[in-house]
Amino acid sequence: MWLKLLIIGGILYALYRVAGGSVLPGKKENRSKEAEEAEEGETLVECSKCSTYVVKKEAIFYRGKYYCSRECLPK
Repeated sequence: MWLKLLIIGGILYALYRVAGGSVLPGKKENRSKEAEEAEEGETLVECSKCSTYVVKKEAIFYRGKYYCSRECLPK
C-alpha cells in the first residue's frame, strides 16, 4: 500500500518537474529584459490635461505627469 503511494507520488512529482513547475499559481518565472520592456511599453497611462489614454512608451513624461502630445503640455 505504501509502496503504491510512493510510486504514484514520484510519478506526479516527475510530471510536475517536466511541466516546469508552472502548474501551481503564484510562481513567477524569470523573464528576459526584452519581455519586461515590451510589457512596459504596452501599459496605458492617462494624459493629465485631456484625460485620454496613451501607450506609456509614446507618452511624454513632464514634471511627474504623463501627457499625450505637445499640445497638452503646460506652457
